[in-house]
Amino acid sequence: MAQPASSNFFLDNDDLRFQLGLVDWDTLVDLQEQMFLDDDRFTNGADGRAFYQDILTALGEYIAKEIAPWEHELDSQHPTFKDGDVTDTPRMQTILKGLADLGAMSITLPRRLGGMNTPIMVQNVLFEMMTRADASVTGQFGFFGGIAGALQLYSSDEGSVTFVDGRPVKSRFDDIIRRLGEGTDCGAMVLTEPQAGSDLARLSSKATPQADGSWRLTGQKIYITAGHAAHHIVIARSEDESTHPGLKGLSLFYVPRFIGTDGKPAQREDAGARENLVIGGIEHKMGQRSAVAATIHYENSVAELIGQRGEGFRLMLVLMNNARIAVAFEALGTMEAAYRTARTYAEERVSMGKPIARHEMIADYLDEMDVVIRGLRAATFEAAFHEEVATRLKMHLKTKPPANAAEREKLEKQAKTSAARSRSLPPLIKYWGGEEAVRMARMAMQIQGGIGYIMETGTEKLLRDALVLPVYEGTSQIQALMALKDNLGAAIKNPVGFAKDIAETRIKALSAHDPLDKAAARLRLASLSAMQTIMSRIAADKLGRVGKGPLSSWKSSLTKEWDPALDFSFGLLHAERLTKLLTWSLTAEVLVDQAKKVQGTVDADERRELAARFMERFEPRTKGVLAEIEATSGSLLDRLLGRSKKTSSTTATTTTPTTRAAE
Repeated sequence: MAQPASSNFFLDNDDLRFQLGLVDWDTLVDLQEQMFLDDDRFTNGADGRAFYQDILTALGEYIAKEIAPWEHELDSQHPTFKDGDVTDTPRMQTILKGLADLGAMSITLPRRLGGMNTPIMVQNVLFEMMTRADASVTGQFGFFGGIAGALQLYSSDEGSVTFVDGRPVKSRFDDIIRRLGEGTDCGAMVLTEPQAGSDLARLSSKATPQADGSWRLTGQKIYITAGHAAHHIVIARSEDESTHPGLKGLSLFYVPRFIGTDGKPAQREDAGARENLVIGGIEHKMGQRSAVAATIHYENSVAELIGQRGEGFRLMLVLMNNARIAVAFEALGTMEAAYRTARTYAEERVSMGKPIARHEMIADYLDEMDVVIRGLRAATFEAAFHEEVATRLKMHLKTKPPANAAEREKLEKQAKTSAARSRSLPPLIKYWGGEEAVRMARMAMQIQGGIGYIMETGTEKLLRDALVLPVYEGTSQIQALMALKDNLGAAIKNPVGFAKDIAETRIKALSAHDPLDKAAARLRLASLSAMQTIMSRIAADKLGRVGKGPLSSWKSSLTKEWDPALDFSFGLLHAERLTKLLTWSLTAEVLVDQAKKVQGTVDADERRELAARFMERFEPRTKGVLAEIEATSGSLLDRLLGRSKKTSSTTATTTTPTTRAAE
């Protein structure tokens, strides 16, 4: 059987609407509206929230009625590539036109450009609902409003927006943004090359400045979602590698697919318009089959610099951070579909005299799915909120800094707090969301048994669609390395603060009055213990090599002479394990905080129960993961690093637990 029927993918999801209700709309609405100062703007969070819910209700109905019923057709149809051009599938064309007619592509865009001026949070909720219906539609849809929003952000960042009386009235990309918002054109984010995926420092596409101020771009890009789009945001090497190696030599460019006889961006239908790039072909994918993934060749293509030279990596990170949060929402959509499919089947399928939903192992599966989905959703909303606040405050302070010093200082402090959260959270939710979406789809298939393996049910499609989530927008392993780097870096930078954090967390785990606070502290202590173990092992390995040199060289070696290929290998080995602990701790923290926020309301008991269920499931797992880290895996590192048994004998013994949070 397929997913259970629904008339509205927003109204039928109580937990999604609960999370939306907890958002600090006063802050988001104010930041959104202050950027434009429209006469008909919302002046409070309640009015904004009501309007956003109306939008999501209308789109939730469209998704349920016009996308979900066509999941099999979307899966069976593939885009076509002929004579150097790509044509979307018939069903995809119909769906995208319907979304455009509803204004879905422009919901986050300014009213002056035909948009609804909603926060990005609203678009993220739309991504979850849409992916629950069909992941390929989300993959294509996101490159309309998403690219429009990016161009709008880049205009503000580079200072190319014209203001009149404090209101933005024009930007360099206005015409393009309007067409993207109308659904007339699509955009693409272009990074990956044959020899450079996660490692952007190896990008070789070359951008060359011209005498007239334009640029020419040459190189090949692969696996580009919506690569047939009219507007490309491309990262390429603009500087000499001898003076600007690696990431320092990258810049960001706008590349139109079509240019006119004057060499300026043009529309396909304009007289004299010609291709400014070559589509080399499209991929035939395991999942998300109706979405386009193309190979692009830039052959002396006309390009425009975005921002300043050498800022490509910084500017792309802004887009990537939002993309990773969007992937977490996509993962939630996949997980929600898997859970609903599995639960409906289990409640109807009778075995041994009762529905299999009442059998202990299947009941455990379903409970696991429910707890993980709601936990991830809570953490993802937290990440999305802080990313949006941090980005908008940064732009606000840059374009409209308060004249009052105290007010400016207050906003700067708020921006700094949200920026720290927005840096640390996206890698965690992207990692966990991608991995769990695959596991949930697999669990749904297992619950259904043989019928889940049959194409007509749609369950195997969920698994195929999910398998790319741990891969694109930065693999799970890249997310883990980012989490490792950020957390270890912070601890090494402030060891006294780290030690104080461990001590305070241990006390809270033992003496907090609320059992939920105690349990959450135990999960946090496990992640801190893992970090302490990793740092202790790194220091021990370093000391082992330093000790071979003269005593006079020890201080310099310990403080300055670090070799990333050798000194941090133990941390790199356990990056994913640490990321799991950090993610579970974060989720526990958010769930407990939310339970406290709704004390005294009708949701109080249910939210405390959810937090307790999460802790009940994940606290025991922290013990196992922590034990894995505290074991040495010395033989593997010896082989990888070419260490002799004699050399490694002092560090390849079982590490004695130092803070064993789980005990």
